[in-house]
Amino acid sequence: MIRMDLARHFLRLSYALALAEFKARNEDSAFGILWYLLNPLLMFVLLLLVFGERLGAGIPHYPLYLLFGIIIFEFFIRTTNESARLIHSYRVLIKSVAFPRAALVGSVVMKALFSHAAEIVVFSIVMALFAVPPAGLALYPAVLVLLCLFSFGCALLLASITVFIADIEYVWAFLSRLLFFATPVFYAIPSGSAAGALNLANPLTHLITVARYLVIYLEVPPAWAIAGSVLSSLAMLAAGWLAFSALQKRFPERI
Repeated sequence: MIRMDLARHFLRLSYALALAEFKARNEDSAFGILWYLLNPLLMFVLLLLVFGERLGAGIPHYPLYLLFGIIIFEFFIRTTNESARLIHSYRVLIKSVAFPRAALVGSVVMKALFSHAAEIVVFSIVMALFAVPPAGLALYPAVLVLLCLFSFGCALLLASITVFIADIEYVWAFLSRLLFFATPVFYAIPSGSAAGALNLANPLTHLITVARYLVIYLEVPPAWAIAGSVLSSLAMLAAGWLAFSALQKRFPERI
């Protein structure tokens, strides 16, 4: 019962922080949440124009394949990039108020969920344009939970390490760009190839693959993708939580 109360308190605090930050960031904006949609949509149009005929020729429903991959990848990058500098941003609050500091990272994930929901609405409209049944979207929350757990764990890890090694923020910004090209967002990796075997080490490949099979193609995902999604999400969550829990006591003296 105590653990359930703590979990509810954690989620309520994360939601309150996310909502306050989201409103503050958009209250003076004429377009509000539309700005969050601009980056993935522009990237989608650019990649579709450049790679649509060459890399997408053999991929069924390539525009949906591409757009969905971008949306999922953007959720992860948006969460981790912001979390890398999160603790320093809240240094006054951390030094003066006692509260579960992991809720700060939780608020980043929830804030990313707000814009992600709008992106999914846009994606559902594109699905209708291509006459793809929307029934698969009912299964997407299961993948989204795993994506949130994986992103939360990675964000906890980055947030805690960056307090002690500030350059990690810039290293991650560079590595995240490389990760985009190492993840099959705008291309497909042939099964059985060396690149395919190497990409099995990329958790985002598993998550995006499962999401595409369920939502776009209405098929059962490969067993390796399901297992990889579950195991990598739980492993990253455990690693991030352990690192954050061990290091958070030293945050006030380092910020």
